[in-house]
Amino acid sequence: MAGQSSSGDGEEIGSINITPMVDVILVLLVIFMVTANFLKKESININLPKVDSADPNVAQSVQVALTKDGKIMLEGAETDGPRLQAQLQRDLKFRPNMRLTLSADSSIPYGKIAETMGLIHKAGVTRIALSVKR
Repeated sequence: MAGQSSSGDGEEIGSINITPMVDVILVLLVIFMVTANFLKKESININLPKVDSADPNVAQSVQVALTKDGKIMLEGAETDGPRLQAQLQRDLKFRPNMRLTLSADSSIPYGKIAETMGLIHKAGVTRIALSVKR
């Protein structure tokens, strides 16, 4: 009979089958990986200017955004000029060829964009791209 020892004395084999548990964990892992793409941070509402062409490789860069009300956002978190510069200097130590994408609302005055680009350049970032709509 299944589950009995071969000696025939009526004792059951005390082993645990972990295969169903591993199957459940793998299914949960797949579900988590699929749904993680849908859980995104709160997006920043910026009205980007439109152009004919844009660089498709900007997704691999650090994102800095200027909102309508003049706030500076670094990777979705609000910051100010000195903190932006300090954070970028720290990041450059680990990623010397770092690329930065600057997104600014189309209603932002050019002076504010130039000022932010100056802060970014003072931090040591030399590869700066401007984000636009196609």
